[in-house]
Amino acid sequence: MHSSCPKLEKDGFLIRENVLDEKTVLQLLEALSNLKLHKAPSIEDERIYGVRDLINLSDVVKEFSQSPIVKELATNFLDKKAKVVRAIYFDKTPEANWKVPWHQDLTIAVKEKRETAGFTAWTQKANITHAQPPVKILERMLTLRFHLDDSDENNGALKVIPASHNKGRLSAEEIINARKANETRVCSVKKGGCLVMRPLLIHSSSAGTKPKHRRVIHFEFSADELPNNLRWYDS
Repeated sequence: MHSSCPKLEKDGFLIRENVLDEKTVLQLLEALSNLKLHKAPSIEDERIYGVRDLINLSDVVKEFSQSPIVKELATNFLDKKAKVVRAIYFDKTPEANWKVPWHQDLTIAVKEKRETAGFTAWTQKANITHAQPPVKILERMLTLRFHLDDSDENNGALKVIPASHNKGRLSAEEIINARKANETRVCSVKKGGCLVMRPLLIHSSSAGTKPKHRRVIHFEFSADELPNNLRWYDS
């Protein structure tokens, strides 16, 4: 099930530049700019900085998630059965110049709560049920982050600790210790590029020193079915 790509398995991430052409980027940006027309729990006002449930809010993004470009990346790095199981939109601007502490992506989105062995920390985010699954499920997942703007340290690009995905689920203290003991890397990605990563990779992002748009479509993939009739939210 795991990728045969040595770099991805060693480092937990890689960058593919020039994945999207200018036309595709513009189509996606137009679709995202129109999200304000939807009345949805994940959208609090006209200024869109982050949206969960993205596939259900945008037919353009849904179509993009099933496009040959996306499918080829997902199947190359995961499995031919890979499917999108969560989609999120992020944007950083001078008005929303947030920072994210060092962490791993430990939760998944599901259709509904079903008490299941190994699934913990049940929560609701934007009226969507989330839980922390067994680490084996997280280890077999893949994230694709499509960049619709140039992203570097100036506008809050993702920072990672290479190879940290191989350490399993870590406590807050273990993450702090890993940050102290290991080098970090800024994932600068040009517009149209894609950051491929494992969810368990320790990552963060700083507030931009020169904040401007940093629009990213974040897809998470799995090729597995969940136990106990649990269903992926976006499957």
